[in-house]
Amino acid sequence: MIGNRASLQHIAVTGANGHLGNVICRTLLGQGFSVSAFCHSDNKALKGLAMKRVQGNVLNQNDLETLLRDCDAVIHCAALISLNGDPTGIVYKTNTEGARNVAEVAKRLGLKKMIHISSVHAVVEKPFDEKFDETRQYKTESSHIYDYSKALGEQMVFETLKDSNTQLVVIRPSSILGPFDFKPSEIGKAMLILYRGKLPFISAGGYDFVDVRDVATSIVVALEKGRNGEIYHLTGHYCTLKEFVHIVKKITRKKTPTVVLPFWLLKIMIPLLRIQSNFMRMTPIFTHAMLDTLRNGHPNMSSDKAQKELAYQCRPLEESIADFYAWQKSSKGDNS
Repeated sequence: MIGNRASLQHIAVTGANGHLGNVICRTLLGQGFSVSAFCHSDNKALKGLAMKRVQGNVLNQNDLETLLRDCDAVIHCAALISLNGDPTGIVYKTNTEGARNVAEVAKRLGLKKMIHISSVHAVVEKPFDEKFDETRQYKTESSHIYDYSKALGEQMVFETLKDSNTQLVVIRPSSILGPFDFKPSEIGKAMLILYRGKLPFISAGGYDFVDVRDVATSIVVALEKGRNGEIYHLTGHYCTLKEFVHIVKKITRKKTPTVVLPFWLLKIMIPLLRIQSNFMRMTPIFTHAMLDTLRNGHPNMSSDKAQKELAYQCRPLEESIADFYAWQKSSKGDNS
């Protein structure tokens, strides 16, 4: 373990313009680190932040060399989330080849540490009656493309940095939400649709939700305290969709859906929902991958290891939801 904070001063962050990435940048700057932010395109989430910006693509190693040159460590956040398949193959390539490229360039340039942001989606949820921790098996090619790509990308990074002087720490968050959600994220989009009363019904099931600020804080702690070759789950609170909607209603005082449809009925409706979404030019809320995620949400995801080694703490879900809506209203007016 690298125990000397002074040896890690200049940190690169890929996917810096994403939800987690921009909050990590803010956290690093707040703690006195020098930051190089890597963005593929839009960087409005980084406006006003005093740091170096590098535009590029994780699929291009020359771009990554420009980013990582003179850096001490890299936090690799860049990834594509998809709950609606991967028709062009870009999700798979970004989450696998992109991750391996970052590891290869970090190794070649002699960076001291790489923090790879994976996901709890990378590993299997069953059995449900046992604790969900870092020892779970990886998902396979038979899984949804996002899940499989995160599993394979994580394995590629481990293989690339095996026997390397570049230390590796893997972080697996659960479903991230909270403020500074500029684009917004997939869950942010759903929360805004819910706020605006455009969701007539919800599905059964639920998932584990965690605040973006708590995840970012522990990722920065992992620069110093994360042990080489170790995986850490950063999870929060399991909540059914019905309970989640009730919290939203309590916080926003908006009318929310009360009809909960079973999975079998929603799966039958998916083709119609896809047609409706295409007509309205919006991403479908309910897809096969989304429904499987909610049905397979493990009710006992454990972050015990991160609590012990990374001082990880998770704030109440109600606070995260309230802060998301408050930030949206104050920064962009999206709740009007």
